[in-house]
Amino acid sequence: MSQEEEKAGAPSVIQERLAWQVARRDDRQVAQALYAGEEIEEMHELREAGLLDEFFAFLEESGMLRLLSQQELPGVQRVVIPTVQFVLLYLLKVLVGAESMNELPRVLFSNVALMELIGFNAHQIEQGFTRRGESQRKSKKKQGPLTPQCLADNICKLSREQMERRFNQMVQLLVKRGLLAGKRQVALDGSQLPTAPTFAGAGKLKQTRSVKIKGQKEQATEEYYVYGFKVLVLIDVPTRLPLAMKVVPIQEYEGRWLVPLLEQARHNLGEGGPIESIVIDRGYLDGADLWQLHKLGVFFVIRSKAGMAVTADAQALAKGERAQVRELRVGHGHGKAASEEVLRTELVGIEGLTSYDAYGDSEQTKFAHRRDYTGQSLNAVVVRRWNNRLPSAEGAVYLTNGEVSDPFVPFDRYDARSVIENGLFKEGKYPWHLGRFPKKSEAAVIVHVHFTVLMMALTTAFRLWHAQPSKGAASLSTALLGGEGTARWRQRLKEENRDKVIIFVGAAYGIFHLAELAVLSGLRLQRLPSPLGSRQDILLRFGISP
Repeated sequence: MSQEEEKAGAPSVIQERLAWQVARRDDRQVAQALYAGEEIEEMHELREAGLLDEFFAFLEESGMLRLLSQQELPGVQRVVIPTVQFVLLYLLKVLVGAESMNELPRVLFSNVALMELIGFNAHQIEQGFTRRGESQRKSKKKQGPLTPQCLADNICKLSREQMERRFNQMVQLLVKRGLLAGKRQVALDGSQLPTAPTFAGAGKLKQTRSVKIKGQKEQATEEYYVYGFKVLVLIDVPTRLPLAMKVVPIQEYEGRWLVPLLEQARHNLGEGGPIESIVIDRGYLDGADLWQLHKLGVFFVIRSKAGMAVTADAQALAKGERAQVRELRVGHGHGKAASEEVLRTELVGIEGLTSYDAYGDSEQTKFAHRRDYTGQSLNAVVVRRWNNRLPSAEGAVYLTNGEVSDPFVPFDRYDARSVIENGLFKEGKYPWHLGRFPKKSEAAVIVHVHFTVLMMALTTAFRLWHAQPSKGAASLSTALLGGEGTARWRQRLKEENRDKVIIFVGAAYGIFHLAELAVLSGLRLQRLPSPLGSRQDILLRFGISP
């Protein structure tokens, strides 16, 4: 497909030739067909299909479904299954939480309702697309239109450039939908994705660990290697929506991607959502990069390292300053055993530090060895006490180019780093299975990680939008989800849909409660569930005159 066709949203040749389409929901049309006694094509219990009900409508309305339908396998001239169906199948694998490719026939390919929703027909689901291997099949029944190996082989043909482009387009679509409007607070961090040494293209990182030696009290250290990759993600803190990402070998220095990822995020957000601040850990501590952030007008907060001159200066100056104090009262226990604890935090803000020689542009820092050299001004926050805990040394030091008149502002802002660790990487590895790849290759890692993070973002965006549909996007945050994680969300949807069925009539489908199906089919029930109303209410809801 040419770039002009893609921009215009023109259907691909494959799509036109195979007439691929996703089933559309039309409860009223299907209900009227049921009431008229027309023959239906398929009916199944809802189960995991409930995950795709309004979610697919969200993908279509946001434009993401159109982008996915334009995906093509590079270098592949002839296909039996459209590329978009490979893509949707893999996204479904991620969405339903399938851990491995081998369980797909059981949890996905044999689920007729799910497969029909993304364009497969009943014959394809039962008989498959080809009869290859039928002569060797003896007792095991065919499950689904294709094999897990076929899906893995084809999906891994997508290139890194394609995956990065689709991810960035996804962020831009969420911006257009108004989910990321206004000034943004972001965080950047990386997470290792260990693999076996046999993975093609895997990186190699040397590390050390303490080991016990039999018969000796002292522990020794030994070197060992970790193989695999690393995913770097720049995330919007309030919404937990990823704005930019990169998959690199496990040994790669993360700091080199600080500015490129920030620039990509700024491009994805456009003018409507400027990045106001960023928090990063010590792995990104580089004076030249921090100076670039300052020049871009982005406030940063980063923890300094022990042994740096700027760290020692901040700690020394803090000793002569009065700390600002915050106390929080925390209750413990219940009833007669209830008690209250006061958590005290003491911070000191230090302004105008010039002893970080590397902080500045290259034309200035090249003279850092001179005695008369004066570095760029930088502020710091020194922690004297944190929730009653005293620091092991002279106190942790946080460097920032922002105001420290109230040191709790940058201090609390840095705490947002926990959002990316707990809200993205920890949840990404379970229940999203971020570290379980379809094949043992670099291409498989790149495809899987991009699709997983993309699906996590789309799911979060969908839930946020439905949690607060009537208010502005500026107030959107994951606090609206009430602490409900992905696993509990999936379980809640299954429980809500356990008494529902999905019915296909032509290219449309409808979702109905079993009692609604009985009424539409002409059965007379003595008692209906109260939320559904009376028989007349049900008929009128679907535009049917009793």
